[in-house]
Amino acid sequence: MTEAARVMGVREALDLYHEAAAPGCETAEECQELVSAKLAAAGEVMAAMRAQDRELFAEPIGFVETARQRAEYYGLDNLGAKGNGFAVSEPLQQMVAWFRARPDVA
Repeated sequence: MTEAARVMGVREALDLYHEAAAPGCETAEECQELVSAKLAAAGEVMAAMRAQDRELFAEPIGFVETARQRAEYYGLDNLGAKGNGFAVSEPLQQMVAWFRARPDVA
């Protein structure tokens, strides 16, 4: 866990995730950078969720863990491939949707 994650709240970490996820991509290299950035930012969100309330955030923590497992399965250096990037991004989108359905939680 980084120093930033120890003091960052869930909302702040989620805002940083949205910034990391915003650019979009067209080339495999751009998609590799984007998915890697989203995964790193989601790790900060997960650290903040765990620090605040593991039980409350159990479901979105699980989404981030799934994304990390998929990234490791496909290879952290092979996330630019469309299918691989989608497989990793899908549970991260589920995390975002979880928060959108509960705007007062974070």
